[in-house]
Amino acid sequence: MPRRLTRRSFLALWGGALAGGLLAACGGGEPTPEAPASNPTSAPEPTPASASSDASPAPDPTPTPAATPTVQQATRTLRVTTIGAVSGAGIFIAMEEGYFLEVGIEIELDTAARTAGETIPLLSTQQLDISGGSFSAALLNAVAQGVRVPAVATKGSLSRGFGFHAIGVPKHLYDDGTITTVADLRGRRFAVTNDSGIDILEAQRVLESGGLTLDDVEIVVMRVPDMPVALQNEAIHAAELVEPTAAIAIDQLGVAAPLLRGDSLVDVIGDDFPIAGIFFGPHIADDRDLAVRWMVAYLRGLQFYNDGLQDPDQRRRVIEILKLYTPVQDDALFDRMVWPGLRADGRFDTAPLEQVQEVWLARGAIEQTVPVDQLVDFSYIDEAMQQL
Repeated sequence: MPRRLTRRSFLALWGGALAGGLLAACGGGEPTPEAPASNPTSAPEPTPASASSDASPAPDPTPTPAATPTVQQATRTLRVTTIGAVSGAGIFIAMEEGYFLEVGIEIELDTAARTAGETIPLLSTQQLDISGGSFSAALLNAVAQGVRVPAVATKGSLSRGFGFHAIGVPKHLYDDGTITTVADLRGRRFAVTNDSGIDILEAQRVLESGGLTLDDVEIVVMRVPDMPVALQNEAIHAAELVEPTAAIAIDQLGVAAPLLRGDSLVDVIGDDFPIAGIFFGPHIADDRDLAVRWMVAYLRGLQFYNDGLQDPDQRRRVIEILKLYTPVQDDALFDRMVWPGLRADGRFDTAPLEQVQEVWLARGAIEQTVPVDQLVDFSYIDEAMQQL
């Protein structure tokens, strides 16, 4: 039986960086207080790739042609907010490989922990330019009020081969037969990171697979780093674990058992289920040339990421870059965890954004629904693809 954990001992196992709460490093969920606030930083100098394991998941099936756009003369600095998550790989790679600089853009990263409700006003007042975060009711409410912050590209989806979430339950309750199926969660506490985010649709579909509804459980909002200890202590009975926390809690510490994980979870919630996106501030969305140039660099970063999942040498380079920007420093953890789905064409399935609105409406998170075409704008991708 695993030794008794406290939150402090759990975090101490993974060092100061993981203790900052970026255990959701592969998650696209919106920043929550577990992500350490920091001052904006520019990209560090590129460093040579270091050795790592050659194991890799299946590549993204939709490639984007590689290209080298013409270097722009004037450089524009854009402030981009994103937590240090593996799902930010497209941004980090484009920074390190010089793709942004080639199109005349320098990135200033802002990694402060903010909710979507806190981020949107900063985008609308040009204090931030671009955001990477989860899909939430706060975004829809802002759009309903006339604030244009379009989701323009993926920043992480659950898809086949890239199911980077797991539904974990206490290992001891799984082993003694108390909770072995989703149906056994009736009347129990189910933890999510955001009950007004797209997480709630994921939870709904998981529960429906066991003949349950959201009303049949007690939904608990909890930070990802607190979930493993809470599972072991039975403060909660199920949790939406995000990688690499899922791999740590299930495989390394043995405090959680998966009811659904990887492709089995994707089978339940649907393929290409969007978790997070890239959002343009209104001033960036209106500056067509700048926005498309940014997208050209980002798509090249996504392509590099997907190529790295197939080519061992390039994978080592991807890991080296991720170590610069995320708290995940253990090569073995990169091998064990499920990586996020980041389609090379930058797109994601928009249907869940329509479907989740009915859940938000029923739970009082929104007062009205908004057409998806007012939330998502792939036209920047379309223009960028013409240059690639």
